[in-house]
Amino acid sequence: MPACVQKPAAETTATCPSGMENLTVWGKHAAFTTPVSTTHISAQDMAAYRMQTLGDIAERVPNLSFTNTTPNNPVLMVRGLGGAEDEGPVLYTPVLIDGIPVPGFAMGQMFDFSGVDVLRGPQLTEGINAFAGMVSAQSRDPGNRLGGALDFEYGTGNRKRATFSGDLPIDASTSLRVSVGGETADGYIHNRTLGRRDTGGWHGWFGRLKLLHKDRDGGEWRFSLHRMLNHGGNDYFETPANARNHISYNTSEGVNDTAYLLGSAQYHRRFNPRMILDVTFGGVSTDWTYSNPYSVFSASSGFTLPTRQIGGSVMLSGASGTLDWKGGIYGQQVKRWAPYEFDMSPTYASRTTATLGTANVAFMGELGWHFAKSWRLVPSLRIEHVDSSLSHWTSSMSGDMPYAYSMQDSLPRQNLSKTAPLPGLKLEYNPQPSGALSQFSWLSYTRSFLPPNYSPYGSYGSTVSLPYASSYGNTVEAGYRLGDLTGRWSVEATGFASFLSNLQVAATNGAGESLIGTAGTAHSRGMEASGHWKPLGTLQLNAFIGLTYAAYDRFVFGGTDYSGKQMAGTPRSSFGFSGDWHPAAGWTVNASVTRRGQTTLYPSSSIRNAPYVLVDAQIEKRWKHWNVALYGHNLTNSSYFTRGLSGGYVVAANPRQLGFRLGLDF
Repeated sequence: MPACVQKPAAETTATCPSGMENLTVWGKHAAFTTPVSTTHISAQDMAAYRMQTLGDIAERVPNLSFTNTTPNNPVLMVRGLGGAEDEGPVLYTPVLIDGIPVPGFAMGQMFDFSGVDVLRGPQLTEGINAFAGMVSAQSRDPGNRLGGALDFEYGTGNRKRATFSGDLPIDASTSLRVSVGGETADGYIHNRTLGRRDTGGWHGWFGRLKLLHKDRDGGEWRFSLHRMLNHGGNDYFETPANARNHISYNTSEGVNDTAYLLGSAQYHRRFNPRMILDVTFGGVSTDWTYSNPYSVFSASSGFTLPTRQIGGSVMLSGASGTLDWKGGIYGQQVKRWAPYEFDMSPTYASRTTATLGTANVAFMGELGWHFAKSWRLVPSLRIEHVDSSLSHWTSSMSGDMPYAYSMQDSLPRQNLSKTAPLPGLKLEYNPQPSGALSQFSWLSYTRSFLPPNYSPYGSYGSTVSLPYASSYGNTVEAGYRLGDLTGRWSVEATGFASFLSNLQVAATNGAGESLIGTAGTAHSRGMEASGHWKPLGTLQLNAFIGLTYAAYDRFVFGGTDYSGKQMAGTPRSSFGFSGDWHPAAGWTVNASVTRRGQTTLYPSSSIRNAPYVLVDAQIEKRWKHWNVALYGHNLTNSSYFTRGLSGGYVVAANPRQLGFRLGLDF
């Protein structure tokens, strides 16, 4: 997807070509001179290609992938790293809404965002610790004029969606934005046992309040409150043959309910041309209630997963002479309750409970030195301290094979602490524009870290009491960007190599316990490239390619040797093309083609996804206040899977979806 090319500045607002969105960057260089592989997805992109979940984004961005148990619960993987987010409190790839991290599996539908930024690779000075990368979503700011919009959508699977958003100026310096919506769908599953077509369906609503106030000193205050509720069925695990045809023979629909409540407060102020302050504080409460149909395992199985988080950051940045700098502090406290039940009585039954607590504080900073006209050297350092605990852990097991038995186990509170210094170094080359061309290149090294913790779903105290080790990574990245100053075209290419030790992986041991194991050594290497070209004022063409080879070098767990095997859920290659065409006034045509390479299903499956192609298209007509659009998602009806179990059951992605949207602006 296109990203607007910008000139470097400490604080800048870029003016993008027609059809692209203005992007404001605070307290750091603009997107063109950011020394990290990034993809910016504007609100227009999300509407044009119907990106309404994190999974939709992951399939259309280079070297970003995902796994999910239902369409509304994606867990992201960047360059092969990630996937274990629902097994413990550690995040490989944080997902932020207005600067506040929220578990991706609880995020559900995305709505009323001004843009989403995907940052690949470890991040040391972006607030929260990011081992693999980061996804940051920004909600729309309130406008300074009274107005609103209504949007209605109907599509395949009896999917109905309605949204309203409105801006209310309170005075010359304060305004409020209200967004609310709801969605219901039967889903895309035909359950032949129950004679129903709604066992994979869902219904829910979402809303947001956002207040923007600009004070007399030039400070900008943003307060936002986000709420999402989603109730759905869980009739997704089936044999590959049935799942491929979206057919189920399960005896019940299961449960998949998610919700989050998120509050964010942000303050931005430019004290003078050499000093900028950014403060973010907030919290999120998420809940996930999940149970499989009894027939999947011939057992009642599922969990509830409440998570509570609170934290924030204070960041200062500035410049003086040949030096510029950025530094601050980040802190967060997380608590997660993790009960799990697997009951196939009288043969076997297991119930575990656990409470996980994590508190971390990080000090971070970087210093940029312009030691020559076009050169900049940037050393950085992050010091991360983490305190983790496991409490209220209990386990009960019973059965009648080979004889009747009943076992109870519990643990006293377990605690551990870890402090890790994480250095980084970047060398940047940014010559003065030559004619109409601007270029930027960088070479960087980053040390990354995932803290240790405990596996809450183990059945035996002897294994649960042993924490899994810290993960470390050493990542080298080289990138180059070249673009036309008018925004007519741009190209970008990034190569990377990550060398990993004690990599945390969700796995099952020989006793059948679901634990976090550690791969002694592993690696991820590859590249991503993207570009856009406007041959005409009414036509823009875009392309991307991503190549990743992520594998375990040394990993033996549960009696299985995974050494040399590719990490699950990550295609070795993906590439795509898209086009945005305005053939006449008020008309827009969007089309994209994406090919994803072969993968092994996450978390543990011998079943492979063959390469598949996704084709999306939309045609939209706009009048003064009205707009109508016809869209197609996965037009080729490609059949592929997003999750796999060792027993052979899989989850299939959604089939072809067709629909229309009707909107009114006032």
